[in-house]
Amino acid sequence: MPKIAILSDIHGNATALEAVLADAQSQQVTDYWTVGDNTVRGPESERCMQLLDQVHPTAAVLGNHEQNYQKVLHADPTTFTKPKQIMATILTAYDHQQLSTTHFQQLLQLPMTQTKQVGPLTIRLQHVLPNFVSGHSLAPTEAQANFDQATTGEPDIVIYAHTHQPIMRYSTRGQLILNAGTIGLPTAVRPALRQPRAMYLILTIDDQGLQAIDYRRVDFDWQRAIQIATANNLPYLDFYAATLRTNAYQYTPSAVAAYNIKHQLAAQARAILMKLGS
Repeated sequence: MPKIAILSDIHGNATALEAVLADAQSQQVTDYWTVGDNTVRGPESERCMQLLDQVHPTAAVLGNHEQNYQKVLHADPTTFTKPKQIMATILTAYDHQQLSTTHFQQLLQLPMTQTKQVGPLTIRLQHVLPNFVSGHSLAPTEAQANFDQATTGEPDIVIYAHTHQPIMRYSTRGQLILNAGTIGLPTAVRPALRQPRAMYLILTIDDQGLQAIDYRRVDFDWQRAIQIATANNLPYLDFYAATLRTNAYQYTPSAVAAYNIKHQLAAQARAILMKLGS
């Protein structure tokens, strides 16, 4: 009976990922699927990839941060200047320095969707929509029409990511839509729902179909994660540390813009892009 761990939005937090993989092993998980954003924002993208190599995921799709690697590599220094683009440039350069060539190329070449057949079920993985890996169209409170757009085609189950919120709902055609939440940057809107635990999901499937859906939250040493980020000189450390301390989202465009100005990061990003283009 397959037991599949759904891993998403790890964001370079190997401390959290290690705790999740230990929990998955204790639950006798037999397979692992990743749904994007394995890297970026956290300090240990290469170690995350090494940990994933140990469990041999059989499905993996592109996240918006892996897509940012592609965008940065082909960016025009004169136009790639929005606050989040500056951040993407600097964090891509940081990850590029630590990731092995094999892992960096692997992340660049991830597909936008992957479809798996397990027992009687057709299951599609995608970071947001089948043809779009970013944006807020599938935030938990968005319109039903958006979720119907996410389930185009004939999958029985669609698994997506990006929102950092565990979700279970249906399309108007009855397709099941699941989101495991986030391993690396746990957040919630309401203070009472915030907790410093990594989120993931286990699907148990038998010959008759979906037997169990287990949304799991796993304790990890978030203080150690901040210490590792500090020791490794993680760019935008203030945002990462505050997210792990408060479990509230920190990376708003206005906050990032102010941080870029304060630390003169536009010039740094431009220099990175000029070097890439030379």
